[in-house]
Amino acid sequence: MALMKRCDMPGCNKLAPQGLRHCPAHAMGKTEENRRRHKEYDAHCRNKEAKAFYNSAGWKAARAKALARDAGIDVYLYVRERRAVPADTVHHIVELKEDYSKRMEMENLISVSEAMHSMISAAYKDEVKKAVDRLQ
Repeated sequence: MALMKRCDMPGCNKLAPQGLRHCPAHAMGKTEENRRRHKEYDAHCRNKEAKAFYNSAGWKAARAKALARDAGIDVYLYVRERRAVPADTVHHIVELKEDYSKRMEMENLISVSEAMHSMISAAYKDEVKKAVDRLQ
């Protein structure tokens, strides 16, 4: 029998298989909700050039190469805290919108976890906002 854990949906006491976040009832609803949200974001907000790049075979190969180079661990956390956390995202150190020509350079790619990528992106946005505020 598979190991089970509680569903991550607030207020749900159902069990979900270990390794999955939600029970079957919430996994489907969450997926459909995400699909709808992404479709709307794609139509109105997303950078079309960036989306085409992230769907390209070239990016998928570069991403796989970067993850393999970094042994599939979050390099940022490993260097900062000496913790080996699995990486599932590849981050551009110099963002696409800053310098599109560096999008495939291995020196510009770093393997990180999704949580760390969110933290890096938030910190970057805060720094950009502070820089803009200082200019005004």
